[in-house]
Amino acid sequence: MLLAVLPFIALNSQQSGTTNVILEHAESLTFDRSRDAERQVLRGNVRFRHEGAVMTCDSAYFYTDNNSMDAFGNVRMVQGDTLFGYSDVLYYDGNKKLALMRRNVRLINRDVVLTTQNLDYNRAADIAYYFNGGKITDPTNVLISQRGYYYPPSKVAEFRNNVKLTNPDFVLDSDTLKYNTFTKVAYIVGPSTIDHTDMRIYSELGDYNTETQFVSLFKRSVIETNEGRVVTGDTIYYDRAIGLARAYRDIEIKDTIQKIMLKGNIARYNEATGEAFITNKALAIDYSSQDSLFLHADSLFYLKDSIYNNMKAYHGVRFFRSDLQGKCDSIFYSSRDSILTMFFEPVLWSENNQLTGDLIQIFIRDGAVDYIHVQGNAMAVMQDTDTLRFSQLVGRELRAFVIDGEMRKVEVNGNTQSIYFPREDDGTLVGVNRTESSFMTVHLQNNKVHKVVLYPGASGKMMPDEDLVHEDIFFPQFAWHNEIRPQRKEDVFIRTAPPVRDNTDRRRRRR
Repeated sequence: MLLAVLPFIALNSQQSGTTNVILEHAESLTFDRSRDAERQVLRGNVRFRHEGAVMTCDSAYFYTDNNSMDAFGNVRMVQGDTLFGYSDVLYYDGNKKLALMRRNVRLINRDVVLTTQNLDYNRAADIAYYFNGGKITDPTNVLISQRGYYYPPSKVAEFRNNVKLTNPDFVLDSDTLKYNTFTKVAYIVGPSTIDHTDMRIYSELGDYNTETQFVSLFKRSVIETNEGRVVTGDTIYYDRAIGLARAYRDIEIKDTIQKIMLKGNIARYNEATGEAFITNKALAIDYSSQDSLFLHADSLFYLKDSIYNNMKAYHGVRFFRSDLQGKCDSIFYSSRDSILTMFFEPVLWSENNQLTGDLIQIFIRDGAVDYIHVQGNAMAVMQDTDTLRFSQLVGRELRAFVIDGEMRKVEVNGNTQSIYFPREDDGTLVGVNRTESSFMTVHLQNNKVHKVVLYPGASGKMMPDEDLVHEDIFFPQFAWHNEIRPQRKEDVFIRTAPPVRDNTDRRRRRR
């Protein structure tokens, strides 16, 4: 009978600072000192209590000398009114306050359920951990991993090795993850991917609120949509509920279908409108053709609809491609008509040619320049082979036609004037030719003036090269802006004031 052994139970030994495991109930107790001097065998509705925890089972071994017990069958451990543990087997050490739960383990903390086959629960530290596979579920998510740690007071769980978080809206795979079962925030602390039906997120550091779907990403994270848009940055804040992403430091926004990349240090991307804004060392790279275009401005806006993409650049625009360079204040491009428009003091260079005017439009076909339209105060300047002379065309507007990357023909309309330097077949300079007419067509060969057609009612004169004064070889509005011309892609970030034309010596002769 149980009452017969109660005096013996009270004689157990314990370590300093610990309390006794108390046996409160059992239907039978047997003890055979000759067979096992340390173990009592308990059967039938066994119940123990230890420092606020109640443990029940079908049968148990009780080791009073070690202040421990082994419980078997329908094991249940209750701590307070919020923590409940279930298993087939429980090994409990009262001195260490360590519970080892084995087979069919469930640990329930309010609406959080942890299931595994092997769980160690350190009551002193209030930590539960598993080491050969486990799962935690709450009303929002299901998390599985090879190893896991759960801290009931803080509601925080740590997962390691083959971690998978399954949410109705996404699946998160990771090597290491922390999760707060109260706030529903997952903390990314290792290489992780988050797969939605329409996008994938990669990060090695960050946090994801699985209820509000607001994600903070650090350490070179990436968001990639199924539509071919990729956002990369050192810091990204993404609110999936409204489809808005903000990124900071070393950012790349790439459209892999249109082959456009935006770079900078501050960016905003709106999924609903498809608009991207980027500033602070903003750079746009068009790599749709073999020769990439690099464009810098204070601010870049990129908007893509279902078919076409548009880009706007504001203030301090400079761009470089091996066959084309430019500078202006603002620029607009639409793939709908493949026209790039330059506003406010635009300057465009190609080989030894320079175009200026009030507005310049570049018409693009199959990734290459087809022709260029300059409107208002149009001027074309072509540097001669000796680099000392400049052929010049001026008028209200002009069109420059490009074939195989080389300017072949220029049409000038409205009060046209020209200065060019004809040469003999052997290259000997003949002199300077100045003409005026209503319309003019200039044919070029090897970036040199080959033929000039004037109509109707043209006038002109040929002057010998000797004793020419400045006014003979330069129009008043002439300026050669080579000092501000980007010579390589890195130069788009260099801002240089345009050279000031010095006309004080109006009688300066040609050397």
